[in-house]
Amino acid sequence: GYDLSPSAAAYFVRAQIAEFLRSRTPYQVNMLLAGHDEIEGPSLFFIDYLGTLAKMPFAVHGYAASFSFGLLDKHYRPDMNEQQGVELLQFCINELYK
Repeated sequence: GYDLSPSAAAYFVRAQIAEFLRSRTPYQVNMLLAGHDEIEGPSLFFIDYLGTLAKMPFAVHGYAASFSFGLLDKHYRPDMNEQQGVELLQFCINELYK
């Protein structure tokens, strides 16, 4: 096999979804794809069922996404360290339980 960077994997998945969109058996999937490598560092991508690909600084998916996205939009900072990121994630989880 070949090692792929996160962005190469995201573009490959996007191309597969786009190709199958024109077939009789399209994929009905929205996904978040995350990865890390030595050159690009951490990466997060959103890919929808139409083959749309977007690199995101943060993302949420699923039932509570609309609420959690607002919290992340307000509190996320690009210069956060790992501990601050975990604390923000815990904050979002705690708010969902209220």
